[in-house]
Amino acid sequence: MISFNNSSFFDKKIFDFDNNSNFKKNYDLSKKKGDELSNEFTEGKNEILNSFTSAYQEKIRIHYNKINLKDKKKVVIGLGGSSSGAKALSFFKNDDIIYFDNLDLEYFSNFLKKNNLKDFIFFIISKSGDTFETLALLNLLINEAKNINEFNIFKSLIVITEDKESILKNFSDKNKISIIEHNPNIGGRFSVLSETGMMPFFDMNIKIENGSEKYLKLLNSNFEDDQNPVKNVAILKTCIDQGNLGIVCNLLYNYRLKHFSYWFHQLHAESLGKGGSGLTPLTSICPKDHHSMMQLYLDGPKDKFFNIFSPPDQSYFKEFKKEGFFNIENYTPSGLLQKQFESVIEVFREKKIFHRIIHLKNHDDPLNLIELFSYFILETILLGKVLDINPYDQPAVQLIKEKIFKS
Repeated sequence: MISFNNSSFFDKKIFDFDNNSNFKKNYDLSKKKGDELSNEFTEGKNEILNSFTSAYQEKIRIHYNKINLKDKKKVVIGLGGSSSGAKALSFFKNDDIIYFDNLDLEYFSNFLKKNNLKDFIFFIISKSGDTFETLALLNLLINEAKNINEFNIFKSLIVITEDKESILKNFSDKNKISIIEHNPNIGGRFSVLSETGMMPFFDMNIKIENGSEKYLKLLNSNFEDDQNPVKNVAILKTCIDQGNLGIVCNLLYNYRLKHFSYWFHQLHAESLGKGGSGLTPLTSICPKDHHSMMQLYLDGPKDKFFNIFSPPDQSYFKEFKKEGFFNIENYTPSGLLQKQFESVIEVFREKKIFHRIIHLKNHDDPLNLIELFSYFILETILLGKVLDINPYDQPAVQLIKEKIFKS
């Protein structure tokens, strides 16, 4: 379970939003847009939010149960939202799913040389069915498989793509490759809880809906709830209004969240970076970045909003032994990390730097990731609506695709 702490924004000595008329105006706007978004869901007009539900997750289970894995290892080939959410969950769980999410030819070549392709099942994911990099890797995979005796690679492929005319769909139909339909009403960066993101995990007994479904009620939660996206979007909008805010940075004191933060990059950048607006997403791994980026964060331009993710609750080491390292031996190992985290929070408050704290309870539970996905999807869509930005499209990206097609 995750929790939020926004106390600095309502501390009279720091930001005092309780007495900020602009915050109150932004809260009313956020509440109005939140009600509209909630109505979209209840009226069946938002498939993204529908993917949070148990009914939607049951449909994915039905698809998954038709796949014969035969104890095979899993490989996911897909770019952007086709793989980033699943990769974040894999990294958090420390599982053995392999991802190819870039046209890294050296990495792919090494995989083909060092592994027996008969040991794997490959999830080939492209919403459009025309993604250059995905098709390139699939082409190389198929041609490598031709060198293996008595092996039909097509029986080891699961394609997830839209049910429409495309290169990948046509190729899959021609070669009788198993196809699972990519929901046409869920864009890639929002697809983490749909077939696209969750299909590789349904043999791992993760009840996705236990982490996602409750978030559909948050749009109507109380103001006092720091996890209320309506309240948080009003805070973000007020911070944007106050100055030259241009960056949102995830400070991670929990290394397992690294790939979640990379997933967040795409969610935030593609949804909100339009028409000269948007917040550039960054990730800092801490305390490592205390020794590189922290000087800038504390004493550079105040153009940043920080999501600060707390250290894990678990204690992996009991104590430091007495070796004469006097500056650390008064702490436990986990206590030292916690003290670094708390000291940064203290300085952020003193310097009046925009920040909120996000804490994961029961650190090993993968539902923490499902909750983070659910929350930030809601917050990002709602922030787009409050900023009068369409959060669902990405028109500028199409310009690059058009250039490639022309050549």
